[in-house]
Amino acid sequence: MRVLVIDDTPDDRQLVRHELESLFPDADIIELAGRAETEAALAAGPADLVVTDLSLRWGSGREVFERVKELMPACPVIMFTGSGDEMTAVDLLKAGLDDYVVKSPRQLSRLRASLRVVVDASRSRTALSKRELQLTQALAHKDIVVRELHHRVKNNLQSMASLLKLRAKRSGGALATHLEELSGQMRALAAVQLRTYKSEQFDRVDFAAVLDDLMESLSANYANGQVTLVRDFEGTLDLESDRATSLSLLCYEIILNALKHAWPDRRKGRLVVALWTQGKRAGISVSDDGVGFEGTDVVKGLGTRLIRALAREAQAEIVTVSRLGEGCTVTLHLV
Repeated sequence: MRVLVIDDTPDDRQLVRHELESLFPDADIIELAGRAETEAALAAGPADLVVTDLSLRWGSGREVFERVKELMPACPVIMFTGSGDEMTAVDLLKAGLDDYVVKSPRQLSRLRASLRVVVDASRSRTALSKRELQLTQALAHKDIVVRELHHRVKNNLQSMASLLKLRAKRSGGALATHLEELSGQMRALAAVQLRTYKSEQFDRVDFAAVLDDLMESLSANYANGQVTLVRDFEGTLDLESDRATSLSLLCYEIILNALKHAWPDRRKGRLVVALWTQGKRAGISVSDDGVGFEGTDVVKGLGTRLIRALAREAQAEIVTVSRLGEGCTVTLHLV
């Protein structure tokens, strides 16, 4: 512990030294009387405490206090003085002085208490700062680990999707179709992981970006140049990652179903995917200008139990409107 005692009165310096030695026997106490030696001691390295008089023959304790805070902002400073008044004390305390003790026999106990309290408070602040630094470093490390985990999961999903697609090409019939669809589902999951990895919050994701990635992937694999995919997004859609995963798979199934069945015989068509967040509830719609079908039951129209289960997980209500020859619109109302 390094302590600087700045006073041009030897007896007062000895008084402060006596109190310091009784409280902190191992302290390195440096007595300073002049400007040059004070400046040299301040520049020599950090101090753990500075005790200074207010009125010095070569300057003022206020100058010393300001210089200490300039060089060592965390170092506590006590003003031990026989000059000054209450207004001066208040002014200095407002400026950041740790304590102001008047030189008098009745204030000696006050000086001892001040030394103890100020040093203990400084040590507590230092310990807290170190702990905050450790927590900050731990959080930064955790952030790196979590990002790397999301990145690896995304890469693994994409690798699995590519392997399934390759196996589908080597297979035939219904097996090839199932493998191809499974590959697409893997890519839908990877789209959520990719956007989660790029997000500042690992538990939430912008689903508009996920849906955009999903449309691009489906267009490349299933549109075959005959279907034009149109994006009609109004703003972003912030969702929990788990919900976004279910919704991504749900949208994948709906868009894929349209691409596979809305335009038979390689007809040309237009598929519009809309997303909005205005009003009380957000929503997504998938509209095609294909052959359509009779009825309004989405399960009958899409013919899959998976959609019903994914809709429950994604907390989405499905409404389907379709007529023969007039296309189909599937709307997801997020609840």
